[in-house]
Amino acid sequence: MTAQQQTPYLADAKTRRANNRIGCLHHHAFMVKDMEETRHFYEDILGLPLIGTWVERVNPVTGQPDNYVHTFFELADGSCLAFFQFKSPESSREASINKFENSNPFGHHIALTVDGKDAVLEFKRKLAEKGIEAVETDHGYCYSIYFHDPSGLQVELTTSVPETDELMSEAYKTAHETLSLWMQEDDVPTNNTMRGAGWQQ
Repeated sequence: MTAQQQTPYLADAKTRRANNRIGCLHHHAFMVKDMEETRHFYEDILGLPLIGTWVERVNPVTGQPDNYVHTFFELADGSCLAFFQFKSPESSREASINKFENSNPFGHHIALTVDGKDAVLEFKRKLAEKGIEAVETDHGYCYSIYFHDPSGLQVELTTSVPETDELMSEAYKTAHETLSLWMQEDDVPTNNTMRGAGWQQ
């Protein structure tokens, strides 16, 4: 695909984003069971630097004394993945809504971008060396691997495919119509004709 062919989608996207009062993601926070285990996973294995560790003494939900730690791991755009752990196991159980164990992976996962299929496969290899299984999925409009962090949260690393801009441009034109149809009908055929073929070998 040439740069000229990409222009209509990129121009539309630039206009939409310029009108959005909400900027980029600041952070997305999760409760964890073991903060050092979490730090090792995200910093040592995935390479996200720990840039902040805040110790707090008051539970922001209950207003009661409660010792917890809040960490931030930085992504390339300056946004962060953040994590909480309470000193009290009871507080961790009661305060956490992130009960990932035995959960449906569709229920909650975080998707992070990497640059190209080679990067996806390199992370898969690195995870395998640590005994962490990662499953590949070719979505058609992006290419991903899925795996779990030490607390059971499903993490996706994904990259654009050569036709991503063109595919997203076409999807944008019918996004509302497709959603309306799916909400009204019981049996709607797939419109993702590129699934499994986003990155032809």
